Amino acid sequence: MNAFETIVKLFLEEKGYWVRQSVKVAISKEDKVAIGTFSMPTPEIDLVALNVKENELLLIEAKSLLGSYGVHYEAVSGEDPKDAARYKLFTNSRFRQVVTRQLKKQYQDRGLIRDDTRISYALAAGHVHSGDEAKIADYFSKKGWVLFTPAQIKETVKRLSKKGWEDDLITMTAQLILNE
Repeated sequence: MNAFETIVKLFLEEKGYWVRQSVKVAISKEDKVAIGTFSMPTPEIDLVALNVKENELLLIEAKSLLGSYGVHYEAVSGEDPKDAARYKLFTNSRFRQVVTRQLKKQYQDRGLIRDDTRISYALAAGHVHSGDEAKIADYFSKKGWVLFTPAQIKETVKRLSKKGWEDDLITMTAQLILNE
């Protein structure tokens, strides 16, 4: 379990989503061949969030990159082939298509979503490379994807500090640090 993913999970729950973490997506050998990675392990989506009211399933890649260079535009746009591999959901359309199709089938077979559930993609970033946030946001907007920025995530955690008692590690930590 990734600590940043857990923070983003709570962030999404506060926005009204039902969230599952570290979701494995079963794909066939033929799909692996189609993607071009024969020995690829089972793909995993960091977070899958369902907004029942909007009938939307959101597939989220969570990258904290705290204490590092942060998420940079060239990586998520695929312009930097070395780093693009870390963002396959955004940079590899065949991977995205196969994983989306299979995840949708898995969730439909289990009765978790309807046939008409809309599927979207998002990146939750804990740190974005200096000057790249606007470029990434614009790029994602043009694709119909969502960028959850560090500021949005921080603001939600700050609000948790005023929420009242809740037996949740993130909420309690926010209260300890931010309440006087």
